[in-house]
Order: sequence, then C-alpha cells, then structure tokens
Amino acid sequence: MLFLASYPWSADSIKIAIRSTGRSSLFLFSIAVTASSVYYFWKAPFSKWVLQNRRYIGVSFAASHFIHLGLIALVSIVFPEPFLEDQARSQWIFGGIGYVFAALMALTSSDKAQHWLGIKNWKKLHLVGVYYLWFVFFMTYVKHTKIDPSFYAPFLAFTVAVLSLRLIKHFKAR
Repeated sequence: MLFLASYPWSADSIKIAIRSTGRSSLFLFSIAVTASSVYYFWKAPFSKWVLQNRRYIGVSFAASHFIHLGLIALVSIVFPEPFLEDQARSQWIFGGIGYVFAALMALTSSDKAQHWLGIKNWKKLHLVGVYYLWFVFFMTYVKHTKIDPSFYAPFLAFTVAVLSLRLIKHFKAR
C-alpha cells in the first residue's frame, strides 16, 4: 500500500503493484514449498530455520496473495477498462480456485486445524494445493514470457526450478 501512496493514482500504478505482489507471492510460496528440499540438500542453520518456520512463511504467502487479489479487485472496479478486457475467463476460474486453495491452506496451518482435519486429509489438501498453485504460477509466467521474454523468462525458469527441487528430493529420498 505504501507503493500506491508514492505513485500517482492510476490503473498503471495499480497494475505495477499487482505485478509486484505476484512476484512477492511467488517468492514466499517458493520458500515455503521447497523448505524441506533445501534442508535435505543443504543442512545449514538458515535452511533449518526456514524448515522450522515454513508454516509462517506459507501464511505470509497467503497474505501477500490476498493483497494481490485486493489490488486486482481494486483495478477491476476503479479502472475496469481495458483491464477486464485483457483477462481471459479461464484466468478468473483457475485463479479463483487457486485462491480457494491458498485460503484453505492458510486456515489449516495450525496444529489444531491439522488435528481437526486429520493428518491424512491435511496432507492431501496441502499437497494438492501446493501443486495446483505451482501450476497457476507456471501458467502465469508462461503467458507473461510470451509477451516479454527478457523480463519474465527468469521467473518462469525459477518456477520450474522450484518444482524440480521438490521432485528431485522426493525421488532421491526414496
């Protein structure tokens, strides 16, 4: 919000904030979902700290992503055109499902919720949610890379690296 206060009020300034919160959400999401993999490969005090605090990092991702959603709602209401024209219906559907997963995962990120759901159901929810959200990030950066490859290709590569790190750890641990 400080960002919006320091720039002139316009659709472009809100879109810049949307892109910024999207990137911060990707960063926090990536830290949370790779915490055990990073610790598996690089046992160090920092990776141990990240592993021990990934729940809070994951909740921080959800908070960042809901700020992102709030900014999308803001630009849709205050400056609907051409923003709404540029959005495919599939983006709203797949993104909306992603927000449902983000909310459910954040709401169940406590020992009490984990106990209430049961560890098996909790793991299913978080596993499906993580991979679904990863896919949404991946598709977002595929789309953006087509528009501006020099800027967005590193984000796309980073997104692929996140999944690769998780899968390598999973198969190596077996």
